Amino acid sequence: MKRIILLFILACTADCCLSQGGWIKDTNPLNGAISYTTNYPYAGVSFVELNGDEYVDLHLSPRTIYFNNGDGTFGPKMLLPFQEQVGTAGSSSADLDNDGDNDLVIACTPSKVYFNNGNGTFSDKSSLVPGFSFYGAWAAAIGDCNEDRELDMVFAHANGFHSPSVASPCRLYLQQGTSFMPTQESGYPFTTNLFSYTNPFWSDYDLDGDMDLFIASGPASSTPDYDYCYKNMKMETGADTLIAMTSELFALDKQDGQCYNFIDYDNDGDFDLCITNYFGAPTRFYKNNNGNYNIVATVLSSTSANLANCWGDYDNDGDQDVIITTENQSARYYRNEGNGTFVYLANGLNTSSATNGISNADYDNDGDLDLFTNGVGSFGNTSSVGLYINDTVAVGRNFINLKLIGTVSNRSAIGAIVRIKATIYGNTFWQIREVNAQNTFQGQNDLRVHFGLGDAVILDSISVTWPSGQTDHYTYYLANGFYTLTESMVTTGLAKSNSGSSVSIYPNPVINHVTIKVGGSLFSKGQFCISDPRGNVVCGGVLQGEFTHLNLAELPSGVYFLKVTSAEHIQTKKIIKHN
Repeated sequence: MKRIILLFILACTADCCLSQGGWIKDTNPLNGAISYTTNYPYAGVSFVELNGDEYVDLHLSPRTIYFNNGDGTFGPKMLLPFQEQVGTAGSSSADLDNDGDNDLVIACTPSKVYFNNGNGTFSDKSSLVPGFSFYGAWAAAIGDCNEDRELDMVFAHANGFHSPSVASPCRLYLQQGTSFMPTQESGYPFTTNLFSYTNPFWSDYDLDGDMDLFIASGPASSTPDYDYCYKNMKMETGADTLIAMTSELFALDKQDGQCYNFIDYDNDGDFDLCITNYFGAPTRFYKNNNGNYNIVATVLSSTSANLANCWGDYDNDGDQDVIITTENQSARYYRNEGNGTFVYLANGLNTSSATNGISNADYDNDGDLDLFTNGVGSFGNTSSVGLYINDTVAVGRNFINLKLIGTVSNRSAIGAIVRIKATIYGNTFWQIREVNAQNTFQGQNDLRVHFGLGDAVILDSISVTWPSGQTDHYTYYLANGFYTLTESMVTTGLAKSNSGSSVSIYPNPVINHVTIKVGGSLFSKGQFCISDPRGNVVCGGVLQGEFTHLNLAELPSGVYFLKVTSAEHIQTKKIIKHN
C-alpha cells in the first residue's frame, strides 16, 4: 500500500536564517551505523531500499549492509559472504530480475552480483556472469543499454589497482531475456584495451530516449587523457550500438576523469555536465545551450585531487546544489544561487578531514537530503566517515519525493526522465531529474527522485517519460509528500491525465509520412503538437477526426514526442524519425 506522508512545515523563518548551518554528524549510540569505519581510501557508498519497507538502507562497499529501522537509526551491520582482496570497491543497485526488490552489483576484487531474496538475505549469482571469476573492478554501473526491460551492467577495471586479479579491460554485459544470463559484449576500445578506467556512468545526456555511456578514466597523473564517451544509437538506428563521441566538447577535452553527472542546474530543460577531475586537470562544468556544450567558469573549477560530485537540492529551494569530495581536503558544499552561479558555504558540511565516497538520500523521510560518507582520504582520519543528518539546510522549504515503478519498462525505472512544474517564489518553471543507478564516486544516490519546492504547496504538473517511451502526466497535487508512480497506472492521490482514450501512430519509425489515429471520441476534436527531446515544438495543430496525416519529411533524424490533448485527457507517444 502506497504510503503518503504529508509534512506541513512552518515557513515563517527568514530566508537568510534558513541559509545558515549545515549537516550534523550522527553520534546517536542507538544507531548501528555510527560504529562503521574503514581504512580503505576508495570505497563507495549507496543509499538503496533493500527490504521493502520504504526506508532506504545503506550499502557500504564492498560488503557491509545496514538496514534502516525507520526511526532515524540503522540496525546492526550485516556482511555479505565473500572476502575482498583489495580495498578499492564500488557498487550499483537496481532490480536486475524485475521481481520487486533491488539487487546489488559490487565492483571489487573479486567483483560480485547478489540477488535480493526479499527477506534480508542475498544469493550470489556471480557464476552466471561470463568470464567473471575473480574479475577486479574499480566501479560498476547498472543501466539500460538496449531499451528492453532487462537491465545491463558495465564494470571499470583500473589497470594496476586490482592485484591479485589479472589485468583486464572493462566489461560490458547485456541481458537479453527474462532469465539472468548476461552476455559479454566486445569490440569496443574499453572492452579491449587496458587503461586506468575509474567510474562508469549511464545517462541519457541528450534526452533522446536511450542511455549513453561515459567511462571516466583517470589517469590520476600530471598528464590528462581522453575519457571514453559513447552515444547510444538505439533510437537513431534501432541497433544495439554505442558510437564514440567525436563532436561533444567534453569528449574532446583531455580529462583526469573521476565522476560524471548530467544535471539541469539552471532549470532550462536540458542536461548540463559536471566532471570532477583528479589533479591532472581542473574540475570542469559544461553548460548545455540547446545541445551545444560550453565550459563555464565556476567556483567548482578547481585543480585538486577531486573525486565525487554529488548533486541534489539540499536546501529545497528549487535548484540543484553540489558537494565535491577531494582526497586531500574536507568535503565542500556549493549552493546553487539560481542565477547560474554557485557559492561555497564553509559551514555547510564539516567533515573533520578528507573523505572520498559520498551518497545522498532522505533516509529518515523528513523531506530533506541526508548524507553518508565512506572512504578515507589522504589525511587518514577515519572520523570523517559516517552519517550526516540534514536538519537545518532545508528547514522551512517544501519538497516532493517520487518512487517510480516500471511495468513495460524495467522495474526500477532506470533511465526514466521526471519533470515537475511548480510556482516557486513567484516564478513558474520545470525541474528535471533522471533515475540513475550510478551518480557519485563509486556509488549511487537513492533511486527515489527528490525535488525541492521552496514555498510551493501545490504542484501544477508531473511528467514521467519511461524507458519504454510512454509518457505519463499527473496534475495538481500537494507538496511535502512521498508518492509512488507506476508506469501506465492511475496512482491514488494524484490525478493522472492520460487515461480513458487511445492514441496510436504509424508507421513508427517514420521516414516521411505518419498517421495519428485516435480511438473513440475523446480525442477526435483535440489538438496535437510534436516536440524534440528538449521541448521545442516542431509542428502542431487540430486533429482531423479519427485519422490525422502528417508529412515529417523536413524533420532531421532523431527522437520526437507527440502530445495529443483534449479538454480532459493527455497522451504522449514517442516518434522515431529516419531519413
